[in-house]
Amino acid sequence: MNFRFLSRTFPLRDYYFYVPKLCLGALGFWPLDTCEPGAFNVWAWVNLIILTIGVVTEMHAGCLALRTDLELALDTLCPAGTSAVTLLKMALIYYYRQDLAWVLKRMQDLVYERDVSINSVKKHIVRAHAVMAARLNFIPFVMGFITCTSYNLKPLLMTLILYVQGREPMWKLPFNMTMPPFLLRAPYFPLTYIFTAYTGYITIFMYGGCDAFYYEFCSNTAALLELLQNDLKSILSFGGDKFTLTAEESTVLEWRLVQFIKRHNDIIELTRFFCKRYTVITLAHFVSAGLVIGASIFDLMTFTGFGIVIYIGYTIAVLGQLFIYCYGGSMVAESSVQLATVAFGCDWHACNPRLRRYVLMIIIRSQRAISMSVPFFSPSLVTFTSILQTSGSIIALASSFK
Repeated sequence: MNFRFLSRTFPLRDYYFYVPKLCLGALGFWPLDTCEPGAFNVWAWVNLIILTIGVVTEMHAGCLALRTDLELALDTLCPAGTSAVTLLKMALIYYYRQDLAWVLKRMQDLVYERDVSINSVKKHIVRAHAVMAARLNFIPFVMGFITCTSYNLKPLLMTLILYVQGREPMWKLPFNMTMPPFLLRAPYFPLTYIFTAYTGYITIFMYGGCDAFYYEFCSNTAALLELLQNDLKSILSFGGDKFTLTAEESTVLEWRLVQFIKRHNDIIELTRFFCKRYTVITLAHFVSAGLVIGASIFDLMTFTGFGIVIYIGYTIAVLGQLFIYCYGGSMVAESSVQLATVAFGCDWHACNPRLRRYVLMIIIRSQRAISMSVPFFSPSLVTFTSILQTSGSIIALASSFK
């Protein structure tokens, strides 16, 4: 993997959805690769079937463990819940692949317009958002990868410790799954172990890619809104220090304002289009993340030894994935509202009454923030804080039963 994308020296256009493309492309789910009508990606379906088997067997094992061992049940159901939500995300990403491919192409046309490459201010705005998106998206992916690797190495390390101590090794799978007995014995056990470990990596790459896709969209939308702010300052400073404009200048200014409004409408409509496709994914992510955070921190409080390392990484990964949803939603809302402030601060009072009405319409529309909302809530940093408080309450309640 080339880590140059984490620096500011990476080519600007190559930043575009880099982490989502890396993660989803590895599993065969990158929309631009599967958007052709009638296209059938064998690798994508293989991964989908493998994860389906993993989710069913892991859920069954977790439900059985609830009757006898609560800690084992939580240790099983936490990754099982994450895998189940990931399976839902896989299905929806594949179902909406043509719509998401259109979003990618349309967003790229809007962000990398012709004058972005020659305007240093616009280039700086786009690069700042691109670098931040690449870095923030990579953090939860890395933490998830570390967590999955820890799960996969834990049985091997435990077996090695028992062997060094001269005791009989206990061969276990990385994730607690219900498997036919013959698959847990030689010569099939190594293959079963590899299959189980691979389901974890499918979850990490799909989870990371799907969530990074959401944040990358939010980051590019915020960049577009900042570009609009820059354009509006340029448009409304058209007349310089003059308090009156000629008829020709007013005509040119009106045309530029109309183009500005159309561009603003395109961003709003694109955001609404994307949110409809991501509604179920966002809802499922928030519900599962809140429960997993509480369960993983409870496990962190009860586990000892190597289990603590696993759940520290698990908690950070889930919090990171939740944070990028909330931060992305806040970033879009704040950037859209800021457009009204920029418009009001310009010299729009020097325009004729017709042009002033255009500017006032821009101000009024911008005061209503562009929202990444889904039914029941809107992803924002306020929502992130509320989820943390709720998770803390779950932890306190669980601790009282110890």
